[in-house]
Amino acid sequence: MSSISALLRLVPQALLFDGDAYYRMKARPRALYDGTLLLLALGVGLGLAGAAGAVVAAGAAPRGDELARVLRAGLARLPALQRLSPWPTTWLHCALLGWLAAPQPGLARLLTTPLALALNWLAYGLLAQRAARLLGGCGSLAETLACTALAEVPRVVLLMPLVSPLGLAAAGIEAWVLAARFQALRAAHGLDGWRAFWAAAAAALLLGAASLALAALQLASRGVG
Repeated sequence: MSSISALLRLVPQALLFDGDAYYRMKARPRALYDGTLLLLALGVGLGLAGAAGAVVAAGAAPRGDELARVLRAGLARLPALQRLSPWPTTWLHCALLGWLAAPQPGLARLLTTPLALALNWLAYGLLAQRAARLLGGCGSLAETLACTALAEVPRVVLLMPLVSPLGLAAAGIEAWVLAARFQALRAAHGLDGWRAFWAAAAAALLLGAASLALAALQLASRGVG
C-alpha cells in the first residue's frame, strides 16, 4: 500500500513539472511495472469517460434522414460545388454523411481507449529510446518506458467534464505531455537540456508522421471501398 501511495504522490509532482518526480520513478524497484500500472489506470479512466460521453452523444444525435437532408441542402448552397459535375458532390455528400452518422463506439471505448494509449506510449518509448541513445543517453528501455509512462499523466485533465478531447484543449494537453516527456527522457538517460529536447521532439515527430500515414491509408481504403 505504501508503494502505491508513493507512486500516486508522483502524479501531482509530474503535473507541476517537477523533474525530480522522474528521477524518483526511475529509482523505484519495479519502475516499469509501476509505470505500466499507472498508464493502464489512466487508460481505464479515460475509457470510462469516453464511453459515458459517447452514450450521451448518441442519445442526442439527430436522425439519419434529418442529417442527410440538412447536409444535402448545405452542400447545394456552396458556390464551389455548384460549378462541379454531380458526381463529386454526390461522393462528398456520401463521405460526410458516413463520417457524421457513423455509430458511436460507446462501450467499445472501454477497451479501445486504454489500448490506444498503451500503444502510443509503447511506440513513443521505442522511438525515444533510440533517439536518446543516438544523442548519448545511457538509460535502458525499461527506464525510458517507466519515465514516459509518468509523463502521460497530464491526460488526466481530459477526465474533467468541461475539457474537450478535440481542439485547443487537446493541443494544449499534447504540448503538456511533450514537455513532460522531455523531463522523462532527461531523467531516464541523464541527458542535458538540449539533447533531451531533441530526443523528445524527434520521437514525437516520427510518431506523428507514422500516425498521419496510417490515417491517410485508412481514408484511402475507405474511398476505394
